[in-house]
Amino acid sequence: MVDFILIANPISGKGRAKTIAEQAYAAITEAGQIGTLVLTSGTGDAERFAHDAVNAGTRKVIACGGDGTLHEVVNGIAEGKGTILGVLPCGRGNDFAAAIGVPRKPQAAIQCLLNGKLTQVDLGKIKQDVQNGQDVADKSHLDNTARLQSAPTVIGATKTRYFITIATCGYDAEVSRRGAERSGLFKGFKGTAAYVSAAIATLSDYQCPYIKLEGDFGTLEGNHLLAATGITPRYGGGFRIVPKARYDDGLFDVCSIRAVSKFTILRLLVTLFWGGHVSHPAVAIHPTRTLRIETEPAMLLYADGEPMCETPATIEIVKHGLTVLTPFCHSHGYSA
Repeated sequence: MVDFILIANPISGKGRAKTIAEQAYAAITEAGQIGTLVLTSGTGDAERFAHDAVNAGTRKVIACGGDGTLHEVVNGIAEGKGTILGVLPCGRGNDFAAAIGVPRKPQAAIQCLLNGKLTQVDLGKIKQDVQNGQDVADKSHLDNTARLQSAPTVIGATKTRYFITIATCGYDAEVSRRGAERSGLFKGFKGTAAYVSAAIATLSDYQCPYIKLEGDFGTLEGNHLLAATGITPRYGGGFRIVPKARYDDGLFDVCSIRAVSKFTILRLLVTLFWGGHVSHPAVAIHPTRTLRIETEPAMLLYADGEPMCETPATIEIVKHGLTVLTPFCHSHGYSA
C-alpha cells in the first residue's frame, strides 16, 4: 500500500521546487513511509495525479509548488474521504501556506510533513449555472495564457470547483487575470510586485460593474469595485482583504467595496497590506455560509488566483472539508 504521493511543479520557485520535492521525498521515505514522487508538465496534471492517487487508496497527498499547484491538488482530493493534504510552499504568493502556518523555509516545511498535526480547514465550493452561465473553457475571448482549469465536476445542472483561500469578482479578479499573463508591463515582476503592477495598470480602463450579492447578511447591490469571498485573510502574496477570516469557523468573510475614484483605489491598495481598508466607508465585511453572485455584464470569477467560471454563481462553505498537516505550534496566524 502506498502511503503518500508527492506532486511537484518543477518550474515553481525558479526551478527550486524539484530539488525541494526530492529532499522531502528522501526524508519521508527514510522515515519509513512508502510513496511516489511525480512531476507535473502542464495544466491539469496535478489535479489528475491527486485524483488518481485518492481513487487508488493513497491517504496522504503532498503539493509542492505555488498556490496554482495547490489549487489543482485540492480539486483532485476535495471529494475524497479521509485524505490528508501536505503543503510544501515554493510559489510566488503561498497565501494558503501562510494562513495555516507552514514555514517558507524548505527544511522546516518538510519537518511539518513528518511531525505536523492534523488540522481541519474549510473548503469553498463554487457552483455555476450551466444554462445561464458559461464555463471559462468555452470563452474564446479569454487570453490563451490564462491557466484554465480542467473540466469541472458536473453535479445536476451545475459545474462545481473548490478553493481554499479567496474567490474574487470584479477589480481584483481582473488584476489576477492580467497578472497571470506575466507579459508586457508585468514581465519580470513576481509575487506581490506582480500583483501591485497589475493593479495599477488595471486602473486605467477599469469600469466598476453592477454586482448583486445575496447571503446570510441579506442583499447588497449596486456598482462595486470588487467582491472578495475569503476563507483565509489574504491574497496576492500579502494583501489582507478579509483580515479577520478564519479557516475553520464554517464562515466566509465577504469584502464588498462600492465604486470609488481611482485615487481612492490607490489609497486602499496601500492599506490592504495590514487590512486598514476595512475602516473606509465604501468597504463592508459580512460573514456568510453561502453567497449568490450576479453581475451585469457577466464576469469571470477567480479563486486561489485561478480562473473558475462566469457569473451567475453560488459559493458555499464546506466546514472542515479538508484535513491538512500544520505545525504543532500554529494557531491562526502567519508563519515567518
